[in-house]
Amino acid sequence: MKTIVVKIGGSLAVDDKKLADFTLAVSKLPKDIQIAIIHGGGKDINANLALLNEEPKFINGLRVTTPAIMDMVEMTLSGKVNKKLVRMLLINGKNAVGISGIDGKLLEAKPLEGKGDLGQVGDIVNVNTAIIDKLFLGEFLPVISPISYGNGVSYNVNADTAASEIAVALKADCFILISDISGVLNGEKKIIPSLNAELAKKLIAEGVINGGMIPKVGSAFESIERGLKSIHIVGWEGSAAFISQIEGTGNTGTIIAEELKE
Repeated sequence: MKTIVVKIGGSLAVDDKKLADFTLAVSKLPKDIQIAIIHGGGKDINANLALLNEEPKFINGLRVTTPAIMDMVEMTLSGKVNKKLVRMLLINGKNAVGISGIDGKLLEAKPLEGKGDLGQVGDIVNVNTAIIDKLFLGEFLPVISPISYGNGVSYNVNADTAASEIAVALKADCFILISDISGVLNGEKKIIPSLNAELAKKLIAEGVINGGMIPKVGSAFESIERGLKSIHIVGWEGSAAFISQIEGTGNTGTIIAEELKE
């Protein structure tokens, strides 16, 4: 059995037409693939906070999360976004189960340190994979909100981080990040199809990989060092491209791994 972890965010998470295409693609995957989906929902959160006349505030790219904002973040991610995705998967015949990191202490977190006063923003310290394993055993598809548990309170955890931690803990065969970033770009602004640590260091030194992509790539290789086999950074290019990405017959983004692919 092949284990795949997929994190969806960006425009895919809020575009119902794209989500319908995505959930249809998931329903067409071979039976020997078990998949866990982790989702973000930053655009939905911003829209709901606007109803409260709350201006989003970020420090180093992370949302400042007061107790009042935490309530709205949790309602949006674990409620609206999670259940919409579950419904769409059910329509396509998948036995989807929507949970958050709170359920069964799936994701345990502590306050994120060293990034400024972010309020209830957390850093994952443990992943209880037994919950996901039991869902897989029952042939259910876990759809996971990254809201996490710690000392009796909820923590807002970056969805990329939550998905990466889940992928590492599950020893996933493949971790796919679907967002508005279609891959790592070279000096000609074209997608680099395959990236290992040696090439990444060279491109960073040359300034080709720069800005916010540097920590994203660095984090990816940290996950590789912890046992993750490969990380795919892709945009949403349609159901056929997604299925071929998982099956290994195609690649529309950047595959990060120990060894370069031909």
